[in-house]
This record gives sequence, structure tokens and C-alpha cells, in this order.
Amino acid sequence: MELIRNWLLPVLVAAQQLAVWPGRPLLSGDPVEARRLAVVLAVTVAVTAALGVRRRFPVAAALATEAALVAGLLAPDEIWVLYVLADAIALYSVAVRCPGRTAVLVAVALTGSVALRSVAVFDLRADIVGETLVTGAIHAAVVGLGHSRRRWLAARRAAAEEVARAEALRSTAAVTERHRLARELHDVSAHHLTSVVVAADAARRLADRRPELAADALRLAADSGRETVAALHRLVAAMQAPAADEGSGLEQRVAELAAGFVRLGQRVSLDIAPAAAPLTGPVAEAAFGIVREALTNALRYAPGAAVHVTVADREGTLDVTVRDDGTEDTGGAGGTLVAARRLGSGRGTAGMRERAAALGGTLEAGPRADRPGWCVRARLPRTAAAARRQGAARPVPPGLPDVALVLAVAAVPVLAVLAERPALIAHACLPALAHALPLLWRRRAPWAVLVVGLVAGLVAPAALATGVLPAGVAWALVAGGGVTECVALHAVASFAGPARVTFPAIAVVAGGWSITAAVMALLDGTAAVEGDDGAFAVFLAYVLGALLLLPAAAVWGLGVFVRARREEALGRDDGALAAAVRAAVIEAYRERQRIAAELRGPVLGHAGRLVARAEKGDLDGVAEQARAGLAAMRDLLAALREEVSPSPSE
Repeated sequence: MELIRNWLLPVLVAAQQLAVWPGRPLLSGDPVEARRLAVVLAVTVAVTAALGVRRRFPVAAALATEAALVAGLLAPDEIWVLYVLADAIALYSVAVRCPGRTAVLVAVALTGSVALRSVAVFDLRADIVGETLVTGAIHAAVVGLGHSRRRWLAARRAAAEEVARAEALRSTAAVTERHRLARELHDVSAHHLTSVVVAADAARRLADRRPELAADALRLAADSGRETVAALHRLVAAMQAPAADEGSGLEQRVAELAAGFVRLGQRVSLDIAPAAAPLTGPVAEAAFGIVREALTNALRYAPGAAVHVTVADREGTLDVTVRDDGTEDTGGAGGTLVAARRLGSGRGTAGMRERAAALGGTLEAGPRADRPGWCVRARLPRTAAAARRQGAARPVPPGLPDVALVLAVAAVPVLAVLAERPALIAHACLPALAHALPLLWRRRAPWAVLVVGLVAGLVAPAALATGVLPAGVAWALVAGGGVTECVALHAVASFAGPARVTFPAIAVVAGGWSITAAVMALLDGTAAVEGDDGAFAVFLAYVLGALLLLPAAAVWGLGVFVRARREEALGRDDGALAAAVRAAVIEAYRERQRIAAELRGPVLGHAGRLVARAEKGDLDGVAEQARAGLAAMRDLLAALREEVSPSPSE
């Protein structure tokens, strides 16, 4: 396939050249000079070979192509097909595959070479200047188109890399979730079960000398056992938070999550700004994970406290804030103890901070300054699917393609004047450039650029009426203005909104063209009639407007097609990214479900029996159940760590 893409176009150009000359003379029986035939064949082969490697060596291919065309001066009239097409094809490849500065330098070099070739071919200065200007305009347009294509391909590569990163996340989602849950379970076993085992063993060893320790150990065992059961129930509840489904956005998922924590006794309130469309993708996943972790921490360290969750989209950044009011004893020493416990663990905060950092965001967590309690705030740049869509829709500053387009459009009336009245070319340059200049902002304000272009189109009739410009120059400016308005109409269709919003631009442009043409026809006498000129002008404008609706609709339709193609590409990228992220979330959810099922078995069973033995005053039974629960927890942790760390053979 790559071989065909490299050589198909050069071979077609060579075939067209050989069909025109020497093919046509040979078919008609005209004599073909052997020397010229040899020159044409040699130049055609050289140009084809150079264009065949334009994708791998674009600059070298462009320079080699121009060198071959210079050699073609030995037969300039016969290789006009190569003159028209070869440089443009080579320059387009340079603009697509090289930085903008390189493309401009190559375009200037090629245009300069064409100017020197024109000196060798033409005798009249007007012909030399005209050839150079035409070539410069074509090269400017080619550089603009190629650079636009380069940006489009770069955007597609960036989207593909983003999808690849999401696929990598999917492949490690279960492992990452196992690792996180292993840390959480280690906290539970270290903080609770281990302390029960140590206290029970110490109380039994010192039972003869300090019998009061048995009562303390039983009290500690009962309290720690209850805390263990409660902590495990909270962890299991968090593991069973709903997984993302295809149609749910961040608002719905956070609401479901909050409802689950409310059932566990936490008072959760939500303030989520409504979005135009459900927020999904990596940003939503990070925000959901941060809210889930913050609520879990609040349930662990401030059970029953009021928690307020705020999610707002501010200037392309998603702000996520989770604040709790602390427990009843958060003031004084109790508050210091709670804050110390939160800061001391650091597991959940580290995970939340990692989620934010992965998207280039920030996360702050700490005691509230205004009142007792804890606050977690994350700022997440919307750099995933939604951000790419916003970036594609957001206007960009004028760049190289825009400047090239303005120069190419401004050259149209100048060339028309040069062909008819070379002495008046100076009169056309400034008005032509001024008319085309607003196209620099066609993406930022397409409707405004279109209206300005239509109004500026009336300058030529006014200049003709006041005698500032002759009719030929004025008509050339009108023609150039038509090209400007075509580009502006295309921009409206492509950037100003969906087709149902932009279709009135067809009638606006056709009406503007018809009014300008009708006035010009009356002023220069082309449509002079006896009687009421005003009525005839209205009639003429009406007829021309009806005729011009079709070309205006064609230009508008092309813009709609470009917009649809862009939206389709973005939608395809978004879909692939969302599918990868969704799969990663589901895999992590399934892993949580599996571990939750294992927790509900022996670990929770031993913790519950530990509390029962402590309440009955059975110290030996307490120690036995604590050891059994700790062993079950350690077995689970060992299994998780074995799954997290693959064997060397893998």
C-alpha cells in the first residue's frame, strides 16, 4: 500500500505528460523532433523518480524536481504539464512533512527558480512578472494547504497516542487496583488485628502478676474488633461502588456513589453543575475516583459527619471539592488526633494526588481553615476527550496557512489586472490585499469576516462610480472579492456551527454577489437600458441572485462536509478513548468485587467471632480468632502481591 501511495501520483503525472506530448503529435501524424523527444523523456523520468521519494525526502525531492524542470528549458513548450503540476506536488509534501519555516524557504526557492525560468522563456516584462506572481500565488496556497494537513495529522497522532495510553491503563487497571487495595487491607490488619494479638498475648503472659490486664485486653479486643468489622464493611461498600456503564456521566455516577455512602450513615450532599452533555473519559474517571476516595476517608475518620461534594467546570478546568464537618470531637485534642491520623496514613491522599497528576492537575488535602473538618480539592484540566473536542472547536491564532491563503486570494485580482492592464497593477494590489486580509480571522469570527467581505465588495463599484478606478480594474477586484467571499462562506459552514445554523449564509452570499454585479453592470454600461435604471438593477440583482445560489450552495456544502469529517474523526477518537477507559474501569471494578467477596468470607467471620469472644470474656478465644483473622488477611495480602508482581518467566 505504501508503495502505491508513493508512486501512483507521479506515474499518473508522467502518463499525462506523455499523453499530451509526444502522444498527441504522434497520433495526429505530426513530426516529433528526436532531440526534443529525448529531453521530454529524460525530464519526465527524472521528475517521476524525484516525486516517487517525496514522502521520505521531501526537500530533496522538491529541489530535484525543480532542477529537472530547469533542464526542461531545452523543450519548454512540450513539458508544460510537468511545469504546472510537478512543483506543486513536491511542495505540498514538503509542507506536510516539514516545519513551516522549511516549507516557506522551499517555496521561495522554487518561486525564484520559476522567475529565472520565465526570464529565459518570455520576452515581455509583463509576462515574466505574471508568471512569477501566478506561481507565487499557487505556491502560497499549496504551502497553506500542506501545513493545514500537517496540523491535522499531528492532531490525529496525538489522539492515537492518547488512546494508546488509555489502552495501557486498561491493561494495568486490575493490577493497579489490587495494589491499592493491598495497601488498604494492610492498614486494617496493622492498625487493628495486630494490636489485638499483641495485647491478648501480653495479658495471658502477665495474668498471674497483673490480672487487671485481662480486662483491658478484652476491652481493647472488643473495641478493635468492632473497628475492624466496621472498617472492612466500609471497604467492602467502597469496593461495591457502581462501575461506569456506557451511558452514565460523572453527575449520575457521583450521585449513585453518594447514595451508597448515605446508606452507611454518612450525610452526603451534592452540588454538581449541570453539563450540556454527560462528562465521561479520563477526566471523569479521575474526578470519580477522587470523590470516592475522599468519601471513604470521611467515612473512616469522621463517620456520620456532614460531607459536601462540589463539582464545577470553570474555564475548561474541572474543580472537585469534598469537605466534611468533622466528628463531634474534632475540636481540641480530638481534632488534632483525627488530623494526625489522616495525615499519618497518607494512602488515600497519595492515590488521589496521583490521579490528579496523571492529567496534569493538582490536589490539595488538609484541615479546613474556616471550621473543624477536612477538605480535599482537585483541579483537573480537561485534557482528555472533551478537552480535545473543545480544543478543536476553539479558534486558533492566525498562522502560516492563513497568511498563505490571504496572499493566494489577494493575488487573484492582481493577476487579472496584470493580464489586461499591466500599467494599473499598482492600483489593484492594496485593495486586493485589504479585501483578503480579514480571512486571517475566519476561524475566530466567520460570520463577521463574511459580512466584512460582502461590504468590502462594494468598494469596487464605488471606486468605478467616482472615477478612481477604471472598469477593468474594478471588475478584477470584484472577481477577487468573490473568491474571498467563497473562502469566508466555507469558513462559516465549517466553523460557525451545524448546518441548520449556517445555511442562511448561502442566500446572504448569493445576494451580496448579485447586488455587486448588478451595480457594476449598470455603472460600466454593460446592462444599460432606457427607462428606470433602479427597477432594472433590482430585476438584474434578483436574476443573478437566483443563478448564484447554486455555486454558493456548493461552497457551503463543501464546508459542511469538512466540518462533518472533522466531527467524525473527533467522535471516532473519543469513542475509542472512552471504550478503553470504560474497559479499564470495569476491570478494576471486577477486581474490587472479587476481593470484596474474599473479605466477606474468613476475614470478616474471624473479626465478628473475635468481638463475640471478647464480650464473653474468653481471652484465649480472642487471641485465637485474632490470629486466625490476621492469618486470613495475610494470606489474602500475599495472594494479591503475587498477582501484582508477575514471575520472571512472564
